[in-house]
Amino acid sequence: MISVLLMDDEPAANVRMRGLLEAHPEVQVIGVVESVAEALEFLEGQKPDVIFLDVNMPGGLGLDLLPAVNATETALVFVTAYEHYAVAAFNAGAVDYLVKPVSPERLALMMERLEAAMVKRRQRVETETSKKRLLLSDTLSFAVSGAKELRICELSEIVWIEAMQNYSRVQLKNEPTALTTRRSMTEWCELVSEPFFYRLTRSLVIQIEPLRATEWNSRNQSWLIFDQVVEPLSIGRQAAARLKEILTKREYW
Repeated sequence: MISVLLMDDEPAANVRMRGLLEAHPEVQVIGVVESVAEALEFLEGQKPDVIFLDVNMPGGLGLDLLPAVNATETALVFVTAYEHYAVAAFNAGAVDYLVKPVSPERLALMMERLEAAMVKRRQRVETETSKKRLLLSDTLSFAVSGAKELRICELSEIVWIEAMQNYSRVQLKNEPTALTTRRSMTEWCELVSEPFFYRLTRSLVIQIEPLRATEWNSRNQSWLIFDQVVEPLSIGRQAAARLKEILTKREYW
């Protein structure tokens, strides 16, 4: 699914673009704004895959939004009645430049370009991320909340990682309770990867090798039992479904 933010000071233009995008089921419009200020406020809480933005906006140009956009995470598509901003838009890294009124055929061509750009972006990110990831025998360190010294361990000692807003909880083998650290889930996922670790939900990553049993208690709760960990880990229905899929593929099921 491709998440989209629409940015145009004309409500009718936003309505028309939303209607055109309905022909593309892979697209989900997650926000509509009518000024640069509204867009900046929106981007503080959400990061769309694509922003469709007009050039002439109240209080400034759509180009004024660019410093707040991470080009490696969010693609830009300009939609405007003015052709003479095209050079500036492409210099800013825009995927495409659509001149109003946009036809369904022109939008379909743009979607092809967008999907190709997103594939290249994912490949680049995966390549860069894979260089950072560790092997099970590698050693890492992390600061534990309330402790004066860093905790040093091998990656193989980590059983599961659970996100807690800007923090995370890390369960190590032979540790009575999980440890809390300021390292975020995003930072952890730059270090851990398949086939050792799997992300069951946005907030939970587990190591597969120490997993020894599962107890499917109900539709909404299951327990995971790991070697060298006293307390089982409770997971919800979404995580249980994802785990079943992983185990089936690994022929553990």
